[in-house]
Parts: sequence; structure tokens; C-alpha cells
Amino acid sequence: MPVSIDLKGVNFDFDKATLRPDALATLGEATEILRRYPQLKVEVAGHTDLCGAEDYNQGLSERRAKTVYDYLTSNGIDASRLAGPVGYGESRPLEPTAQTLPGCKNETNRRTELNVQN
Repeated sequence: MPVSIDLKGVNFDFDKATLRPDALATLGEATEILRRYPQLKVEVAGHTDLCGAEDYNQGLSERRAKTVYDYLTSNGIDASRLAGPVGYGESRPLEPTAQTLPGCKNETNRRTELNVQN
């Protein structure tokens, strides 16, 4: 059974791949967990909502994953422990959203996760 660490609080603004200030505490906690368990290897995965073109969302999810990957490596987590960064685009929504702009206000799918690899 795959284990996924949802980085609750590390969501992104619409059409953005930059970390919001409220994400830093959650990423700090994730960094501490990875330090505490040096044998743990994870995939850094990015996701988007269902709004916009699928190919654009794929690239956006990759940029989001890279943002988190870069944060982890710049805070002392060795890149050899991180698979990715991998973007899943809109292919793995947690909640269905409409293709209309009002449905794009749902931040749940604009997220990153750490998927345990071992």
C-alpha cells in the first residue's frame, strides 16, 4: 500500500508555482521528519486543479513539485533521497472540480505530496 504524505498547507495560488508564506511552517515540519528518518526516501509530486489545458497543467504541476524539491534540498535534505520532482498535472484530483472558473477556486487539488518510496 503506497504511503503519501500530503503536505497540508502547501497549496498554491491559482496559476502559480511559488510558495506562499503559510507553506513554510509545513515544509519546515516535513524537513524535520526527513532529518529524523534519514533512511526515508520520497517522491516529490506536484498536482493541479482541473482548470485550464491539460498540457499547461502538466507543466505547472512540474514547476510546483520543483519548488518543493528545491526547498527541501536547500534546507539540507540530500537530493539522493528525493525522487523527482514529478508533476501529475490534473490526473490525480482529491476533489472533482468543474472546468469553469468558479470551480477553480478549490485549492485542494493545487498541492504537493511526498510519496514514500521505501
